[in-house]
Amino acid sequence: YIPFFLILFIYFTGCFTAAAQQSRMPLPALLLVGPSSLYYWYLVTEGQIFILFIFTFFAMLALVLHQRRKGLLLDSNGLFLFLSFIITLLLIALWVGWLWNDRILRKKYPGVIYIPEPWAFYTLHMNNLHAKQSL
Repeated sequence: YIPFFLILFIYFTGCFTAAAQQSRMPLPALLLVGPSSLYYWYLVTEGQIFILFIFTFFAMLALVLHQRRKGLLLDSNGLFLFLSFIITLLLIALWVGWLWNDRILRKKYPGVIYIPEPWAFYTLHMNNLHAKQSL
């Protein structure tokens, strides 16, 4: 996953413009931010790569703040990627908050960073639900 996030960050470094009119996202791009964010959420949670994701996000945030001081804004591609990462971070927070008190998953994922895998949740809770309904 390291090369993937490194490539994303390198791509992101080229997504700045001085023209304000180029820093708007068209409507179709806004509609795709949701599916993109869900993809990153699944990638981060199932792959257990939150540390890599959060470091990439903070590097992107630092770059945005640095470039803003130079008078540069994100173009539509950069806005899309940055907004996808922000929504992904919110989705991860909601996921962790929802499963915070799950005793079984807490035992499976001990430690300071608690981010359960979606597949573990499915096999633990949803699979049992399907088995009960088929009886």
